Amino acid sequence: MKLVIHIDGGARGNPGPAGVGVVIHDDRGRPLLEAGYFLGTTTNNQAEYTALIRGLDESLARGGREIVVHSDSELLVRQINGDYRVKNAGLAKLFNEVRSRLDRFERWTVRHVRREANQRADELANRAMDAATDVIEIAAGRADPPADAAATAADAPTVDRKFAVRCSRPPHASACRANIRRGAVFAITDIVPAGLCLPAAAAILEAILSAGQHAADPPRIVTCPKPGCGATFELRWSDQ
Repeated sequence: MKLVIHIDGGARGNPGPAGVGVVIHDDRGRPLLEAGYFLGTTTNNQAEYTALIRGLDESLARGGREIVVHSDSELLVRQINGDYRVKNAGLAKLFNEVRSRLDRFERWTVRHVRREANQRADELANRAMDAATDVIEIAAGRADPPADAAATAADAPTVDRKFAVRCSRPPHASACRANIRRGAVFAITDIVPAGLCLPAAAAILEAILSAGQHAADPPRIVTCPKPGCGATFELRWSDQ
C-alpha cells in the first residue's frame, strides 16, 4: 500500500510547549489519519523529528509499504536525505530512530514543501499545543494485529461475566489498610473496583477466572492470603 504523509512540528519558546501534526492519506486521497499530538516541552527541530516518527509509526500500523512524506522543515528533509550532517546529539538519536523505521518500508521518499502546502498538519500541531493534549480528528485503516498477537490475545483469560463479591468477614485493621466493612459488595466484570487490597484482589480474580459458568453455581469463599488479614469474600455470579 502506498501512503502519502504530511507532517509538521513546532514549539512555542524553542524549547517550549510543543506539538506535532500528522496527516496520512492513501494513494486515492482517502484520509486515514488526521491528528495533533502534544509533546510537552521540547525544541522546534525535535518536534519536527517526532512528527516524522509518529507519521512513520502510524503508516506502518496501517500496512504502508511505500510512503511519500511531505515536510516544510528543510533541515529535516536535507538531513534525512543525506544532504546535511546531523551534528546535534539530541537530533542524532531521533535521526537514528527515523532511519530504523524507514528501513521497514519497501520504498520511501521525503520531500520538502512550502508551508502553504502543509497547512493541515500545521493546524493540527497548533491545536494540540493550544489544548495541551492530543487531538485526533480521523483515525482509520489501522491494520489488524499480527496473527501471533491475535492468537495470544484470544488465549488470554478474560472476565466476560459479572460477579458480585460480598465481604463476609472484614480484615483485621492491624493487618490491612483497606477499609472494608462486613457486607460490602463489589461488582466485578473486566474492571477491578477500587477498595480491595492487592492480595485480596489477586485471590478473587484467580477464583473468578476458574469459576463456573452459570448463575446456579454455588458461591465460592475466597480468603485473603495476606498474613494476619483474615478477610473472607463470598463470590457469586450476578445477572444484574
